[in-house]
Amino acid sequence: MGYMSRMTGALYTIWVKSSVSQWGRGSRIYPPATITSPKSIVIGSNVIVREHAWLNVKPSDSGHSLVIGDGTYIGRFTQINAWRDVVIEPSVLIGDRVLITDADHNYEDPSVPIISQGDAFKGRVLLCCGCWIGIGAVILPGVRVGKNAVVAANAVVTEDVPDYSIAAGIPARIIKTIENGKR
Repeated sequence: MGYMSRMTGALYTIWVKSSVSQWGRGSRIYPPATITSPKSIVIGSNVIVREHAWLNVKPSDSGHSLVIGDGTYIGRFTQINAWRDVVIEPSVLIGDRVLITDADHNYEDPSVPIISQGDAFKGRVLLCCGCWIGIGAVILPGVRVGKNAVVAANAVVTEDVPDYSIAAGIPARIIKTIENGKR
């Protein structure tokens, strides 16, 4: 099942609840959101997914491709590509227009159009408890964003962001680390 973004209100909520692998109490996905392969998605309790989000998930034989932890907020127009392993721990704040992906397009043969070369899983993405992903940020495959870390608006994250750190820029670099609650 794919494009259910034309549904509205109660009918949409009923479809989502009945379609995802696990649905937590008090969670809401606002239409029009697009969800592919809902059986490969776990949604915790009190999760909010705002309008026009795209949970672009491939089915996985090894379990769930996308796990969204309790109390997470996902902003408008956010796209999550989960080909195999995207985990969003509890209490993560994701701004509008964010891209999170564990996959990329193949580019093996320069004589073949990239669109014809397919795509593949490239590396696990882990967003740890309490982190904040700013508006317009991009989280690329193989990245871990640490506990209570911040990714600044429009940053492109190509490497891990340590716990309690702030990353900004293209490519993102650590600009500050907060130790023992001190700035």
